[in-house]
Parts: sequence; C-alpha cells; structure tokens
Amino acid sequence: MESGPPPGDTGRSMSQENVEMIRRAFEAYERGDLDRAVADMAPDCEYIAVGTVPGHAGTYRGPEGYKEFVAWLAEEFSNAHAHVDALIDAGDSVVVGATLRGRGRQSGIPATFTFWQVWTFADGKVVHGQGFADKAEALQAAGLRT
Repeated sequence: MESGPPPGDTGRSMSQENVEMIRRAFEAYERGDLDRAVADMAPDCEYIAVGTVPGHAGTYRGPEGYKEFVAWLAEEFSNAHAHVDALIDAGDSVVVGATLRGRGRQSGIPATFTFWQVWTFADGKVVHGQGFADKAEALQAAGLRT
C-alpha cells in the first residue's frame, strides 16, 4: 500500500482514512468492543453475508444488525479471533481479506475460516459491506478486476 497521498489529493487521503477505519474496526472487534467496531457505520448501513460460514447468510441492517451477525462467533466458538490478512484501498471501498479462528464450543474442534469483504464508504461512514468466499470475487465487486 502507498505510504500517503500526494499533496492536495483529498480523494486519496479519504480512501486512506477508509482503510484506517476498517483497521480500527477489526482492532476493536479483537478487544471485544463491538460498539467501537461499528462506530463508523451509517445508521442505514447494510451488510450482506453470503454464507462463507455455513448457516450465516443474509442481509443485516445498521450497526446493531452487524453486531447481531458477529455475535454468533461468541456463541459458537470459544477464543474466537479475526486476523486481517489484507487491506486493499479501492477508492470509495476497502477490500479486506481476513481469517477467523476459534474452537467450537460443542465439539472442541479448532476451526478456521478465510473470508473476503468489501466495505463501501460515503460521507466518511460505512454504508455497505458484503462478504465473499474468495479474493477474485471481492476484487471484482470493488471494481479492481473485470
């Protein structure tokens, strides 16, 4: 990733801030601070989960809806962690590659899920997010590949 925008390039500066917002959200999730993790979401933000994790597909609305979506991790897994593997600046969007790790509460078996997301911004807030099973789909959705 580039170190910073050229002088006067406010578009590039804003897209770098978008990347930092997503980084902060994942860091807050790791600390268990879900309120902080969703603090930069617009009230009408929408997240579309595509079922990368079986049984968790659907559309979640608003910060509270997204908190509902991620709450299942604590219910299903002990010691659940999300590690950001990639953050890709795509202008008004940020592409995230991440890995979830935890131990099944019922089975005791370690589980790992790799997933991709595209988060879209408007007016300094997250307005849309979508999960993807692979990087190519996420990059295409963000307009980085045809």
